[in-house]
Amino acid sequence: MADVEMVIDALRQSSVRGQWVVILKEKTAERYLPVYIGSAQAETIKRELTDVNPSTPLDHNLICRGIATTCSEVRAVKLHKFEDDRFAAKLILDASEVDCPPAVALAIAIRLGVSIFSDEVVLDKAGVSIAI
Repeated sequence: MADVEMVIDALRQSSVRGQWVVILKEKTAERYLPVYIGSAQAETIKRELTDVNPSTPLDHNLICRGIATTCSEVRAVKLHKFEDDRFAAKLILDASEVDCPPAVALAIAIRLGVSIFSDEVVLDKAGVSIAI
């Protein structure tokens, strides 16, 4: 299965569901992947995108610090599965992969400036193509 590099295109609140959505865009094409998240996760991602530091550490900050203390490094994050309208994500570390909630994985990717990937199968199942 091929990995497709994605970038965060937008963070929006859906007018249809009222739910927050992170819109990932394929880096080299016009395919998009909407990832619906909760409002608390949206607030975390919004803070990362706008570089606002909270007064207390958030979950993704603690995870980054914990990984750093193991002398490992996050190389990328990957959305590797889409079943029952839910994504599954992994942190790609130096020598291993760790399951992680998708919204937390995206916040970590923003915080650390690492690449975001989607499995091609996930993009085929849940992605949206925009013809120009």
